[in-house]
Amino acid sequence: MVTHDDGRGEVLGLQDALPVPAAVLRMVLDASTDPIFNILEDGTYRYVNQAFSSAFGKRPEEVIGKRIWDIFDGAEAAKRMTVVQQAFATRETIVFDVRVPTPEGDRYFITSVRPQVDPDGRVSSVVCISKEITERKRVEFEREKLIRELQEALAKVRTLSGLLPICAHCKKVRDDAGYWTRIESYISAHTLAEFSHGICPDCATSAFPEMNSQP
Repeated sequence: MVTHDDGRGEVLGLQDALPVPAAVLRMVLDASTDPIFNILEDGTYRYVNQAFSSAFGKRPEEVIGKRIWDIFDGAEAAKRMTVVQQAFATRETIVFDVRVPTPEGDRYFITSVRPQVDPDGRVSSVVCISKEITERKRVEFEREKLIRELQEALAKVRTLSGLLPICAHCKKVRDDAGYWTRIESYISAHTLAEFSHGICPDCATSAFPEMNSQP
């Protein structure tokens, strides 16, 4: 705790020496770029700052007094209300991700929900502070999309398995319909492999003996 001497030899806590007017606290909270809000047990917003209300194109006074269901759709409101109720029941701080639909697209936040306990030991409300993680979510979604695309590509790769009948003389293979075809044609039809043609040294010697004659 930061302390100071009041001149009479008494040391006071900072909160006693420098009381902060409510207007100043509200100004500080409204200046924050992180959404900050206070919710009662029934889901009513007792306070929201500018960063929270602006995400919905509203002013704070247009949200304060509203309930979660007035701001979010059914599924999202139910998810948020469940967390609020859990915080009231357990008196523990809860951290979770939330999605906020806006006219410009979905925004994502990580939110901490902290119970506020009154002098009687009862949880009177919860204070929530959110940090935007939309860019992080975008990167995660792109990575997940890439993984899905790779998995789909791998699933489409056709492979050869089992016994493959092949002629011992001409090296043609027998396909599923019983027809004999060139091995490169068969492999091209059943895999993603492609062929380029050349001639090996042994075949070159056999087929073109004149190429190996000495001058």
